[in-house]
Amino acid sequence: MASYSRFNIPIPKPSITPLSTLLQTLSHHTSLPLSQLKLVYKGAVLKDPSLTIASYGIVEGSTLVLIGKEGDIPSAPAPKPTSAAPGPIRGKVKQPQTDSEPVLTEWIANLVKSTLEPLQASIATFISYTSPKATNRPKQIPAFEVLQKEHARLSEILLRGLLDLDSVEVQSGWTEARRERKEGVKRVQAELTKVDEAWGERKKLGG
Repeated sequence: MASYSRFNIPIPKPSITPLSTLLQTLSHHTSLPLSQLKLVYKGAVLKDPSLTIASYGIVEGSTLVLIGKEGDIPSAPAPKPTSAAPGPIRGKVKQPQTDSEPVLTEWIANLVKSTLEPLQASIATFISYTSPKATNRPKQIPAFEVLQKEHARLSEILLRGLLDLDSVEVQSGWTEARRERKEGVKRVQAELTKVDEAWGERKKLGG
């Protein structure tokens, strides 16, 4: 006999929270492994955990069905076109005044993390809308102007991250901190390149 339970799960900032975060929360509540969880909304499975929750049209008060076993489920609905996710652009960061290389190295690592982690779901969603190579490309694509604004937002945050890293002063002989900064620049630049290349492909199609 099937067993049913209800969960009321608050979702902070659905516009930037990936579906994977919701699945992990449900896995914790149910003690079921992620591999056995299937989340259904409006009769169809949500297949791509890298996309934002809002991109599927899920809002506060939405009812979803969690299936904790293998089974045939309908195809996923196309993500709902949404406007660019709002997000504040942080001001210039100030590096700590320290004579300890490990302290500065850790601070650089956290700077890179704080730049990239909040953008992961938004970048994945943007690329799914704009890149012809995207394997999870939805049927419905937001308007050109909406995508243009989102490209500008993502680019501004990533460029700010690069400027912050470039302004970090590393003492002579601190090879680990210098390496951490170099690797951080490469990671942020790689994300910016992905976003710019995807937008370049979209612009070829016109407005």
